[in-house]
Amino acid sequence: MSPTHRGTDGSVVPVLPAPWPMPPARRATIDYALPAQADAWLRHPILGDPSFDAFVRQPGNPIVRGSAPFLWPVNTSLLEDPVSGNWYAYVGYYLEGYAFGEGKPITHCRVHRSTDQGTTWAEVGPVFADPEFRFEGDQHPSPIAPDAKVVYHAGRYHMSYDWCTANTTWANAAAPAEGADSGLAYAWSERPEGPFHRAPRPILRTSQVQQWNQHSSRYHRAYATALIRRQHDWLVLADLDSGAHFAWGQAALAAVDPMGEWSEPVLLAELETDTYYPAPVESFPAFAHDGYVYDPRTSVGMNRNFQLLMRAPIEQAHQPEAWSLYQHGSLWHAEPVPHEYFGLWGQTLAAEVVGGRLDVLFPSRHAEGGAGTINAATRSWDQPFRPRGFTLSAHGSRSLTRTRSAYGPFELEAGIRLAAGTVRLAWDYRAPLATEGRADGKPAPVTWTQHTGLELTQRGWRMLRVGEDEQPEVLGEGPLAASEARQVRVVVRAGRAAVTLDGKRVWGGSLATPRACLALLLETHTHLTVEHFAVTGTPRPATQCWLASEAVAGAGIAEHSYDRATGPVWHTGQGSVCRIPGERAKWNFRGRAFRLWSPRGPEYGTVRVLLDGAPVTAIDLRAEVQTRSAVVLGMQGLADGFHALVLKADDRPLPLDCLEVDQ
Repeated sequence: MSPTHRGTDGSVVPVLPAPWPMPPARRATIDYALPAQADAWLRHPILGDPSFDAFVRQPGNPIVRGSAPFLWPVNTSLLEDPVSGNWYAYVGYYLEGYAFGEGKPITHCRVHRSTDQGTTWAEVGPVFADPEFRFEGDQHPSPIAPDAKVVYHAGRYHMSYDWCTANTTWANAAAPAEGADSGLAYAWSERPEGPFHRAPRPILRTSQVQQWNQHSSRYHRAYATALIRRQHDWLVLADLDSGAHFAWGQAALAAVDPMGEWSEPVLLAELETDTYYPAPVESFPAFAHDGYVYDPRTSVGMNRNFQLLMRAPIEQAHQPEAWSLYQHGSLWHAEPVPHEYFGLWGQTLAAEVVGGRLDVLFPSRHAEGGAGTINAATRSWDQPFRPRGFTLSAHGSRSLTRTRSAYGPFELEAGIRLAAGTVRLAWDYRAPLATEGRADGKPAPVTWTQHTGLELTQRGWRMLRVGEDEQPEVLGEGPLAASEARQVRVVVRAGRAAVTLDGKRVWGGSLATPRACLALLLETHTHLTVEHFAVTGTPRPATQCWLASEAVAGAGIAEHSYDRATGPVWHTGQGSVCRIPGERAKWNFRGRAFRLWSPRGPEYGTVRVLLDGAPVTAIDLRAEVQTRSAVVLGMQGLADGFHALVLKADDRPLPLDCLEVDQ
């Protein structure tokens, strides 16, 4: 059966993220490697994303590989030219670390062309040949222009691009001074190769963003813009940066004539909303297909393979309420090859839909020296998932996923391919879920606690038991004949467990009967493909415990606005306290019920609570003396969908402990 269905408007819609039915509470065998079970796994921008996607790489990757001084060609867009049939990649050439400034080579965009539908590519040249170009009224030229998106319409090739003046640095990029500025602009050409002619006035300046966005201190710089042709006008979608808030947003502007006046920006995506929006994710470039605008948004965590796909009707795409979550994760996977060593690195998928195919260019980095790479892949537009199996990878940090079902006694039959690294097949997994950092964020060490598991490399195995300390107790270990492929059987019942690898029993012993979910825990630079993962047992709803880091990221709380805390007052021994008056926090979650934990004390005040944008209650957290954390709010009977729990503080500090969510 195809893992898609037709929407009410006739469009093809992936099964994910349709509500996942909880398996019946009776003994059954469920293969969690089938695409019908894709939504039975946790997927998260930083923790990990088991992806069932069906993308196949084009031959000849990488099509671009960075070299000094432009070591990082890590952003791109794609045009499949309807006139010539050629494919064009507009590649941003960056210095390592996105460095730029006085005395450094100029970050810019170059054109690459394929005459055989993406198999082979040749560099054509730079998009612009006017390094001294100045916008009207500017003292300084604007040669820095790395990110571009091109659309063909009415005999011309139309481009939106981001730009910086030559005297822009990271120190003044968000606070223009001494004539330094940046923003979005328009250009056109008679040919897709260029040269492109720049409009004399920009679409939007960063200096204007700061004036327009006075209601919020989070967003202060516009960049990475995508141009969309509509029936009667042009639409631009642009990323917004927020600095220390680590909260990426998106704005829309429209114009009848792209050389003329553009509308005031409208916020489409922002963490200030009180509804579900996972963080942290960043977009560019969007693409149009069959009456809709699709906008892939990728994690900015260390592993970067998690993707959202947002969608809006093209004629309403300037309206925030028109956008919906079309696919949540399971959109992309990395391959175990040197030029994808760091996962999806840079912006996100650059896509075109032509002839029923979804063709993409994607950025990564090479294992040798970390050079940026641009690569090509394709899949059928209406077949987003492979027939069976999924991939989970860890690149710059660890990665994990866990089932949304809990098991007592169970039997597991799994077939895996471990191309590199170390994986732990865990059960009775009860660890809290938390992250460290947002940009280049990674799973917190606490996520590697409270489980039993079988650890595998290509050459050996270990049976482990892990308590509240991350240090494991080794119950058994042994060598294996070197191989990527493994057949794994685990039987846990009646207080005992047995492990069989490739038909040979390697361990047996006493273990407590499990009462929690199964999980996959990957060490850094591990690549795992799961071909089958059949669990026989009685599945029951599992509980996820989200720590304060999720609420911090969900609301884009600035790094200087909260203090981390530890001690017995917190439910899991750790929490955070926001010190800024009126601060807000937001847990994004999926589940049917939740319990909010919080301490009370003399320094705290009243907190207003919203669920999915609707007011729920106000909680008084004041107490004469500091009291240990307890459940201060609980709700049941929620729809199995994506939810957001928002806390809004008064003028007193806001404590953030944890949110327990029942699946």
